[in-house]
Amino acid sequence: EHLQLSIDGTRNVWVVKPGHGSRGRGVKCFDDLQAILQHAASRKRACIVQKYVEPCLLLDEKKFDIRAWVLVTSWNPLTVWMYEPYIRLCTEKHSLESTTLHNQFAHLCNRCVQEEAEEYDDEDEETGTMWSVETLTQYLDKTSGGHGKDIWDKIRAQCLQIAHYTTHCVQETVHNQPGCFEWFGLDFLVDQEHNVWNLECNISPDLSRGTEVLERLVPEAMTELWEMILEPHDASLDRAEHGWDLVFRGKEIPREALQKRFCMKKNLNTELRAGRPFSLRDALQSKAGAHHA
Repeated sequence: EHLQLSIDGTRNVWVVKPGHGSRGRGVKCFDDLQAILQHAASRKRACIVQKYVEPCLLLDEKKFDIRAWVLVTSWNPLTVWMYEPYIRLCTEKHSLESTTLHNQFAHLCNRCVQEEAEEYDDEDEETGTMWSVETLTQYLDKTSGGHGKDIWDKIRAQCLQIAHYTTHCVQETVHNQPGCFEWFGLDFLVDQEHNVWNLECNISPDLSRGTEVLERLVPEAMTELWEMILEPHDASLDRAEHGWDLVFRGKEIPREALQKRFCMKKNLNTELRAGRPFSLRDALQSKAGAHHA
């Protein structure tokens, strides 16, 4: 089964972005292969080509994404937390017509992009450009016949699962140091069937304020982070006395097992980059190593 078939749509739109960019800089949308190749060839550094989720869920005819802060307080045993997400909207109506693909205000949800638009509004309300979960749930409630909470619960569960998978797949590449932590920013997109897709993982997420939602979330998350890091909590709880929800807490894995998993994935990636086919057995071993090691 082609897992991503549902996001293909009919317009063949792709997103091209720098591999180490931020703030939406250098991100472009294309619907023509030759245009993608010409753009890639004109760059000095490599870029990422990512399928555009064409049947994306819209809010008042506008595209949106979900930014969630994900915290790793230990890489072994892997311990992952997620804070209350927030919703970033575009300021212009969504369209996949070729003439609109250059319009960043209709396709890029980054706040630093949208705040340049005349229609930008930093209030946490349906006319605003950044919503809280509560505002999103209320909107979904009105547009779905009272099922807003159920829809959000489905979306949230997928965000938690993706956060687990994202951190787990790189666990063996990070040296675990007691007392250290890593704060990520994961961006999610929701399609019309309420399936959640991971757009990217940011290693240095923006923690500035400037909107009604962030004026509340940033200081709360920062304060509760230090309380959680500095004061040991009951390991049996999935939510300590703070707003960080536990995503996953695993068992400690022997260093030898992590090293074996690292080497197996490295060899497989080398084969793929060289264009050499790999056996089903190799793929299954890599998958088993990612899930069971």
